[in-house]
Amino acid sequence: MAPPDSRFVHDSAEMPRIGCDLADAASIVESIQVFGERYLARVYTDAERHQSHEAPERLAARFAGKEAVLKVLRSTAGISFRDVEIIDGADGVPQVRLHRQARTVAHAQQLGPIGLSLSHERGMALATAISLPTHQQS
Repeated sequence: MAPPDSRFVHDSAEMPRIGCDLADAASIVESIQVFGERYLARVYTDAERHQSHEAPERLAARFAGKEAVLKVLRSTAGISFRDVEIIDGADGVPQVRLHRQARTVAHAQQLGPIGLSLSHERGMALATAISLPTHQQS
């Protein structure tokens, strides 16, 4: 057991925030078949849809990325899936853009930029997100 003053006893403001998620491309296909445009417009931004070419594995990777980012934020209150945008940077590396409530939550928690890694293979998609606190003065 760790001593009471150990930095491992509780979550520390200096600790990195890490989130991960796994998504099944078949579930994305099913959602599109059942809900169609309503599902796509509720979950993905125009840029995400364009960059992914609406390929199920790529959409699943972006969905897993959104979930991983929400875990970093430790909140879903008032945050829509479109508030967390996963886009390809100029170098092809996925980038996180926070909008509306997601941005407000990140600023309130003094989180720095969120790094993201995406992978997909054989119908499954994996995402890992990480952010460090910035400790900026308000």
